[in-house]
Amino acid sequence: MRTEKRNAFLSGLCGVAVALGMMTATAQADVTTERGASILAFPKVLADGDADTVIQITNISNNMVHAQCYYVNGAPDFFGNPLWQVTDFTIWLTKQQPTHWVVSEGRFVNPTDTCIENGKIVPSADCADSGLDPGAVPPVSSDFTGELKCVEVDVAGNPIGGNHLKGEATIITSDDDVSKYNAIGIQGTELAGETGNELLLNQPHGAEEAVGQYNACPNVLLLNHLAEGVTDPVLYANQLGGTCTTGGDSCYSDDDCAAGTCQNAPSIVPTASGVTLTSATVTDLTLIPCSQDFENAVPSSVTVQFEIFNEFEQRLSASTTVDCWKNFYLFQVDSPNDPERSVFSFQTLGTVAAHTRITPNPDGGAVLGVAGTTRADATGQLTRAAVNIHMEGDRFSASGGEIVDVITIPAR
Repeated sequence: MRTEKRNAFLSGLCGVAVALGMMTATAQADVTTERGASILAFPKVLADGDADTVIQITNISNNMVHAQCYYVNGAPDFFGNPLWQVTDFTIWLTKQQPTHWVVSEGRFVNPTDTCIENGKIVPSADCADSGLDPGAVPPVSSDFTGELKCVEVDVAGNPIGGNHLKGEATIITSDDDVSKYNAIGIQGTELAGETGNELLLNQPHGAEEAVGQYNACPNVLLLNHLAEGVTDPVLYANQLGGTCTTGGDSCYSDDDCAAGTCQNAPSIVPTASGVTLTSATVTDLTLIPCSQDFENAVPSSVTVQFEIFNEFEQRLSASTTVDCWKNFYLFQVDSPNDPERSVFSFQTLGTVAAHTRITPNPDGGAVLGVAGTTRADATGQLTRAAVNIHMEGDRFSASGGEIVDVITIPAR
């Protein structure tokens, strides 16, 4: 059996160019994972020894684009409180330029790095960072678990709604397993930046005219997932999970075997460093509040409600509080020490798959997030995938305009 070690990132809290001739954005704004945006959010960024992250950002326009970026270390300190360590840096990209860097290493300005040697492409350490440098990107501190946000700005550092940025994050584990998700893009309008460093996320979904600065965050997150502890259906069908000692049929428990016992039955065993999995699947969520005050280091907190529906449309519920940055397995919401008793578990749901609606409390702001799935076979071999979460509605409209999420960046 192998252990999924993610203690720090599964329990963390957070703390968080001129475009010459640039055209303003259209009025309609939306949270997106596929189109250009003015704010990019990478909720899950790891550089903790067990995993590292490659950040990719692209300027999709034909103009020079500048962006102010903020790493937020969400790991807890010695007393379990948020570190609230924010590291900022600026990048600038020429027209249609992509760039990338490894989070643990950063990217330093080096005009001499190249992939070419004697007229041939030769892989090397310099080759990885060759090409046009976007500016100096600092490495993060050791055991970093947190997020990255980048805000499109003009050459003076003023926020603008150009919608020229798109991003991806690739997480690479110490055993060379790779998962990838798209950055969450918050689109802006021509009104973006009119209140200085306080960025108001108050453009209603589907509005035809600019009435707010940036699109309002989603009202509900929608997650389709496998039940906690279930064997992945592909592994089950190919008898790579639990099998009956007599006959060799796939099984979940001894009750599934006409004779003998279920060998390597699905199990999740919580450990001090994560979980040990056998023939089982678990889903983790990374959530961040939409409202964040990077200037005054004031943590944001949002309580979210989970409505879980199994394949028979039977409803269960749970809740948790997101203090600045939170990454957790679904079973940890309500039963961290006994996964089988969780409302997200296969034993409780009674079906292989489920649909979960994630809704902030009515009196609170919105949340953004990504999901991850870890699968294990009968030998404990692990494979992981990152998943962007579907979104529904917008928080600003759902509250009747009373709740406005705000991202406050340091004043220039």
